[in-house]
Amino acid sequence: MLLDSDSQEFLELFDRDYGWFKTPSTNSKKRLSISARLNDLKDPFVRITKTNNFQFSIFNFQSLRGHPSPVSCALQRIIRTIFAEIEDFMVLHAGVVERNGRAVILAGPPGAGKTTLVLELLKDGYGFFSDDFCPIHKVTRRVYPFPRSVWVVDDGSNKGNESGRKGKTCLRPDQLPSGVSDQPCIPKCLVCLDPGRNADSFCELEIGVKREGAKGLGIDLQEIKNLQFSMVNGQSSGWRIRYPVGQGLTPKIRELLARHEQHIWNVYRADRIHPDFEKDPVLTPIATHEAAFCLLRDLKQEPGFSQNGDAHRYAPGELFMELNRLLQGVPCYRLSAGSLDRMAGAIARIEN
Repeated sequence: MLLDSDSQEFLELFDRDYGWFKTPSTNSKKRLSISARLNDLKDPFVRITKTNNFQFSIFNFQSLRGHPSPVSCALQRIIRTIFAEIEDFMVLHAGVVERNGRAVILAGPPGAGKTTLVLELLKDGYGFFSDDFCPIHKVTRRVYPFPRSVWVVDDGSNKGNESGRKGKTCLRPDQLPSGVSDQPCIPKCLVCLDPGRNADSFCELEIGVKREGAKGLGIDLQEIKNLQFSMVNGQSSGWRIRYPVGQGLTPKIRELLARHEQHIWNVYRADRIHPDFEKDPVLTPIATHEAAFCLLRDLKQEPGFSQNGDAHRYAPGELFMELNRLLQGVPCYRLSAGSLDRMAGAIARIEN
């Protein structure tokens, strides 16, 4: 991928998260060239050009006119497009550490404690793969490193004021307690982190909406029962929706968002989970299909949110079957939240 922009702020933000992947330009038969023009506030845009066998074509052009934060939106759009183009890997929403050539995959919803546990395990001598991305090769079923920078809660006096993410500080891979492991390896186990959410908990999403699509989205949201929604800060450009977990509403939400995709800037999880790290954790073996179901809820390659409509997009049922195949023979567990040293100890016992 080649990236250029007229915005130094954008380039610095991208480099801060993905600087580990920077490499000199190389010729390739297939690559993406991305141009982000963001300093013209009247008409900022992202243009993505695909090169296939040295044939150039404009693959994706996205005007960011009217967005309150074009730099942030451009970053999200580019990362989403990159993941939508990945064909050889299934990318799980999971942290990964490595020891003795075997990968320990730590899956869980946002806020479940993946980053916290990854950092704890790095102190015990594990190598770092990622705290949030787990690419598994579809043929070899090996896990590959994805050393994006890590964001941690900042308890200091600055509270992450210079980080760009409220209350968090960025740690680049070379600042972590252990080194980055750079060789793909087979998975030792998959651990689904259970933060202890109640059965009556809710999922919350925040949706950035283009002005011309706000009315239609609002009308369709009213058709879904047990769904609560409201404008963010009274602005029609932002919607917050809230619905109960476990009532089968997630597929309906995905279908609705896919239907309105051309009028949506971005979608992200807004609910917050607060694991109890004071109690005793419990490690329980689970079946492969149960682990696959947990993973399906938080994949990095969401079938409903990709931008290009490629034919290789999975249907939900196909995704589930593919996850089961990739996890075949991998021991799977559920680990409830608890004290970090005991959670790390439970994972060490799996290895032994």
